[in-house]
Amino acid sequence: MINKTFTSVSSRAPGKYIIIGEHAVVHGEPALAAPLDSLSSIATINPTQPNGSNGLSITAPDINLSDYLHSLHQNHPIADIVRRTLLAINYHDSLSANLTITSTIPIASGLGSSASVSTAISRSIVKFLNIPLTDNEISAIVYKTEELQHGNPSGIDNTVIAHEVPMLYSKVSPPKHLRPAQSLYYVLADSKYPSNTIATVDSFSKQRLLQSTLFDRNIRKIGKLARSASIAFQDGDHTKLGTLMTKNHILLQQLGVSTKQLDKLVNIAIEAGAKGAKLSGAGYGGHIIAQVSKQTMLTVANALKATGTNPLTATIKPHSHE
Repeated sequence: MINKTFTSVSSRAPGKYIIIGEHAVVHGEPALAAPLDSLSSIATINPTQPNGSNGLSITAPDINLSDYLHSLHQNHPIADIVRRTLLAINYHDSLSANLTITSTIPIASGLGSSASVSTAISRSIVKFLNIPLTDNEISAIVYKTEELQHGNPSGIDNTVIAHEVPMLYSKVSPPKHLRPAQSLYYVLADSKYPSNTIATVDSFSKQRLLQSTLFDRNIRKIGKLARSASIAFQDGDHTKLGTLMTKNHILLQQLGVSTKQLDKLVNIAIEAGAKGAKLSGAGYGGHIIAQVSKQTMLTVANALKATGTNPLTATIKPHSHE
């Protein structure tokens, strides 16, 4: 039943961070990732008076956007996710409403900004029209918009963000939702250099063709680390996880996607007491993630803060997704 009253609605979607497995996940290997609840995107839809043929107005102050849906290019990511969502629910009428989008997730940081924004928008539309979609359906819609923005995404961002649970994700098998036996603690720090996912993945793929033996071997090694990490994750073993993360970072260094700044932050985190650390995301910028304990979280965060970054902390609790 379509919502004929059109009351105001708001939907939220978190960010995400990859614990083990970036890049390899694009090539079919598994990756371990979790939602980042401390950062989020919010999409709010308010009904307006019918305005002729203008239809849905869109306001996104973070990117200085204020326009009508029909005026946006069909390949604009916000227009794309709106149209794909309406198509998925077979809604073809004009919408007299304003869609407002805000996000605290930095763009090009490896934290799933685009997938989070798209998820929040899609959720708000189906909520506004009272036509429910499952998390899998929302994820599938968002993936198409991710393709528009990132070329050949793995699907991990939209899946983790839509389901809002830690998981072992693979392109070739169903995602496995994970639950730690005890709380796990993380510190993330921004390198202050943006990470262009599509450019990085493209460069990575070209380098892979030049050094196919090294790349294929390391990709398989990263997949193996991710599988081991999923077991350590469920055990709540932060020491083992930290060791695996550092090994993952070394492989990413060999694959050429780390930078001196990312390496520096990784080393600072480990010297301050982290059990391990690595870049998180596409690389060439973005964030690092450190595996810490409850006791070392503040020390590691302060050490990273002293470099001029603004660290984030994240805690994954047992049964946190129930």
